Amino acid sequence: VKESMDDADIKNFMVKTIFDEVIPTLTLPEEELKEFAEAVITRFNNPYVKHALLSISLNSVSKWRARCMPSLLGYVEKFGKLPAHMTFSLAALMNFYTGTEIKESALIGNRNGEEYKILDDAFALEFFAANSGKDSLEFTKAYLSNTAFFGRDLTEYAGLAEKVAGYLDDIRTLGMREAIRKVNA
Repeated sequence: VKESMDDADIKNFMVKTIFDEVIPTLTLPEEELKEFAEAVITRFNNPYVKHALLSISLNSVSKWRARCMPSLLGYVEKFGKLPAHMTFSLAALMNFYTGTEIKESALIGNRNGEEYKILDDAFALEFFAANSGKDSLEFTKAYLSNTAFFGRDLTEYAGLAEKVAGYLDDIRTLGMREAIRKVNA
């Protein structure tokens, strides 16, 4: 996490997500929310706390639903449009969960020729193993319409599937860094 916070592109993405897309959807006093957000950023910058990204990625599908979906839907409800960074986060999660092989209860992902283990509930791993090889729009529609993941069909939100698929295409063709820069612009 600390290394991510030291990366200007990633930190910029996180700050824009929190301050531009999450805080505006919450009902607590704005000053309290900003203070809390600054405390989170300070904690993430702590060089003595070793948060391994792969370890905290455990069960990211359900974590996204619990932690991010309310902000995405609240933003749509409040502003009548899709929040760019929260929408991008879906594409990033889908890209991270891309893999077709399950070994030892883990989906095997690949980043620049290096394998990594994706740990989640079996039904989530099986879904991604069966669907992540599809083209971006088909994959996105399958994911967003899966009510087991979201408790509802997210393809009902106008333009969401197309926007997520577009971001996923950007990640796949430009690479994550350039895709993040593009969404941050």
